[in-house]
Amino acid sequence: MNFADLLTYADIQQVKKIAAHYGCVTDQHSKNDMITSLLHHLGRKSQLATMVEGLSPEEFRFLQQICFDSRDLFSQEDLLGKGKTALGDGEESPRRLVISGMQRGWIFPGVTQRHRTFFQIPADLRRRFLELLAEPYRINDGMKKDEPFAYRDEEGHMIQDLIHFLKYLRHGEIPLTSEGGIYKQHQRQIFKMFAVPEELVDKKGWRFGFGRRYHQYPDRFSLLYDYAYYKGYIMELLEEGVLRLTEEGVGKIEDKKRGEDRELYRFWLRLYRRPIPHVAVIVQWVDLLCRYEWIGVSQVEEAVSSWLHPFYYEDKKSLLQRLLKMMLHLGMIRLGERKNGEKVIRMNEIGHTWITGVSGFSEKALDKRYTEVSPAQ
Repeated sequence: MNFADLLTYADIQQVKKIAAHYGCVTDQHSKNDMITSLLHHLGRKSQLATMVEGLSPEEFRFLQQICFDSRDLFSQEDLLGKGKTALGDGEESPRRLVISGMQRGWIFPGVTQRHRTFFQIPADLRRRFLELLAEPYRINDGMKKDEPFAYRDEEGHMIQDLIHFLKYLRHGEIPLTSEGGIYKQHQRQIFKMFAVPEELVDKKGWRFGFGRRYHQYPDRFSLLYDYAYYKGYIMELLEEGVLRLTEEGVGKIEDKKRGEDRELYRFWLRLYRRPIPHVAVIVQWVDLLCRYEWIGVSQVEEAVSSWLHPFYYEDKKSLLQRLLKMMLHLGMIRLGERKNGEKVIRMNEIGHTWITGVSGFSEKALDKRYTEVSPAQ
């Protein structure tokens, strides 16, 4: 529902609180007069911009979360969780942010299901807030009309290469090392089949946190392998020292249905939540800024900086680069370069569809058996 509709259905006491917050002096006994005054007051873009500029960092982070989350209904626990995330390590109660959001007209209660009250965000206010969030970065991008002289686009290749991997296993079991990894000679043969080949891991640097077998395989194949293991397409028989294709894997090879790439995106969101806890917000920012035009990576970095935190030896910049790299592999974005050497990105339509259709905020973390190799192995 839009702001006007939610005001109409709202209890008069909430309408009074919203009117009082904005200083809309009208007849407090006339709900219609208060609604008319509020619609006029918040109908101005300048008023919304002033409101956003006056928010504290915690309030601004809370606003981003409720605007980026595409769900229609939120439980009280959902909103308190967003408040807690916005506050970070602070001791302040997240309830204050929820109450403040209701007083500002960002949040409306009123939908009751099974004795629980759910909350809504005005759809039109959400759209206008998102436009305001994006505006500074688009204005500052003076090269935004320039097309890159070259770009990479890997849309559709991940699932294609997943099938190639499963078909390779169909020819016979693959021997595993004592650590449970695929021998390098087999990795080379598998990568030769891929649309997007990768270099083998040299094991000179540290590798952990981004997947169950991430320490043994390059980034893209690590994701494909962990996903195949999660879906039950492959089976590790460590006592026998072999990797085997399962019946589910055979079924996937023969399955002509589409849609698995979306499931792989959801798996990636859940897998990367550990090293990048706010990955759901960051992909929303990428979609907001890059859906209709090429935007510099530096603009994206500026927009999402507060949502990134160093992960062991990786700083904010390297984490964002890793995230964008995987969005490219998943086919969600195109990565280009302008003549002046500036790196730019643009969202693919399929990426926009996934991001708006999958609420990363509600995706639960994966069980440890799909993210870490157990000590027994």
